[in-house]
Amino acid sequence: MKRISKFLSLLMVVAMVSMLIPVSAMAAGEAVDDQESANELSLVLVTTQAADTETALSEKMVINTDTVALPVTEEIIVPIDNRLETEVVSEQPVISTIEPETIETQAATYLCLIQNGVIIDVLATNTGSDYAYDVAANELTLNNFIGEKLDVKSAAVPFKLVLVGTNRIKTDNGFAVKVEGDMNASGTGTLIAEGQATPDSMGGGINVVGNLVIDSGTYDIAAVGYENSSSAVGILAGDNAEAMTMGNLSINGGNIDVTAYNSDYAGAFGLFAFGDLVVNGGNIRAFTDSPTSYSRGIGAYEKLIFNGGYTVVESIADHGDAGALFSYNKIILNNGILDLCTSGAVAKALVAEGSIDISAIYGDVDRDAACLYLEPLSTQTFKKHHNSSANPKTGVDPSTSEAAVAGAALIMLIGLAWTVSKRGAQA
Repeated sequence: MKRISKFLSLLMVVAMVSMLIPVSAMAAGEAVDDQESANELSLVLVTTQAADTETALSEKMVINTDTVALPVTEEIIVPIDNRLETEVVSEQPVISTIEPETIETQAATYLCLIQNGVIIDVLATNTGSDYAYDVAANELTLNNFIGEKLDVKSAAVPFKLVLVGTNRIKTDNGFAVKVEGDMNASGTGTLIAEGQATPDSMGGGINVVGNLVIDSGTYDIAAVGYENSSSAVGILAGDNAEAMTMGNLSINGGNIDVTAYNSDYAGAFGLFAFGDLVVNGGNIRAFTDSPTSYSRGIGAYEKLIFNGGYTVVESIADHGDAGALFSYNKIILNNGILDLCTSGAVAKALVAEGSIDISAIYGDVDRDAACLYLEPLSTQTFKKHHNSSANPKTGVDPSTSEAAVAGAALIMLIGLAWTVSKRGAQA
């Protein structure tokens, strides 16, 4: 029995040895293939010749010392083990090209300043003694600049204007600052911009044919128009020269002082947007005067919205039509302090073709009044602000609230007298 078991064990050993020989050979073959694929490095050669970008040709090449012509847009597979034997090339053989339409420019396409009658191409000369242009940020910083014009075309990305020091731009032909595209204005400095309307075009301080955002800075703006001139506008977003171009004006901060005067029929406008005009903060003062035509302080073709800030408007039209706030759509007063006054043949503080929506925080408001002082009731005190908001300036009769205060005081006095008498009786 023991001999039979030993014989069977010997047969099993022989069978296992015979089976191991092909298995190891097969494993070795697979290892060679895996090592060969792992040692391959892919390179893509790109030439300036036209090629189908969706087609990629691949073949294995044997590296030798002979010069080999490389096919266009072929994927070349080079064994890593042989790369040290390749000849060192002095110049980079890979050339990459970018189609012009795929490049997104961050700079303005046209940016010029006019100073002493000389046109300065800011794109060619990025820095001067009183200005600096950051091409990557598309940002122009004015530092005590004095000139006659700032003209910008920037359709791709918003143009940024940063103010440092006191800057003055004055022209007698159109707008002192003209931007085709969107613009953001900010800084710690001041911009004095004065422009004049002509028979062919509107004129004033700033015209952005696009969206304008004012975050900070001080702006002293003047617009004038005389006989046969177009409208005089202090700050204008959008345009209607040939066809209407919509533009929104957003004021988040800063100090803005605008004066607009026009002696002819085209009218004077302080701030206007051919879109929405939204005031979120800042201090705004607008004065407009057009003796025989329209005199408008702050207006919008779409919605005129106040969410905050301190706004003072005075509009005069001796023989014309005066309006402090106006909209071809609707006026929305959510928050902020507004001191509005108008005078003329026709005079109303609030003028809108649509609705006039006023938050309840202002209390009762006479929408037909010529002058209004609007301050949220939550910020009023009876010592000062309540009196300044009293009739007739707001058109609201304060007698009801004053009677309520008097009644409350009387109740307190009665209660105090009762308490004193009760203590006296107990004594």
